[in-house]
Amino acid sequence: MLNRLFHIAINSTDLDRSVAFYQRLGFQALQDRSVRNDMVKEAFAVPSGDLRFVHLRLGEDDNATILDIVQWFHPDTEDTGTEPVAQHQRGLTRFSVLTDDTQAVYDELAAEGVEFITKPTVVMTPEGGWKVALVKDPDGVVVQVTELLAAPAAG
Repeated sequence: MLNRLFHIAINSTDLDRSVAFYQRLGFQALQDRSVRNDMVKEAFAVPSGDLRFVHLRLGEDDNATILDIVQWFHPDTEDTGTEPVAQHQRGLTRFSVLTDDTQAVYDELAAEGVEFITKPTVVMTPEGGWKVALVKDPDGVVVQVTELLAAPAAG
């Protein structure tokens, strides 16, 4: 039935600004395309098929999940002025990217002026844990920077 997660679409009010943010996180642009097509209008139930999108990928795996950053035109992508869903509320709250060093990512991006929601924090379970830091992209989408941690040694 289903094979894998193909892409995550993120609507942006400023495509170039959003792409620059994700490239700072290490994503690479695969394609940058403008589309003006009535089939898009029908397929996605939107007022206009006029858009520009950039596909971004982490790493070299051709099967990796893609970020599809989209800016719509006529009407333009709307800035609703509302805050994204809180982490404990129903709905998509965040997506996570893996790193070998959450602290280094945090330090580098914070030095560039990127504002994080949380500082790197360790969450441990008996099976292992994570070091995570949350950051918002320019349109308020929450990205969880995650480092996997081994289980504590028995004893």
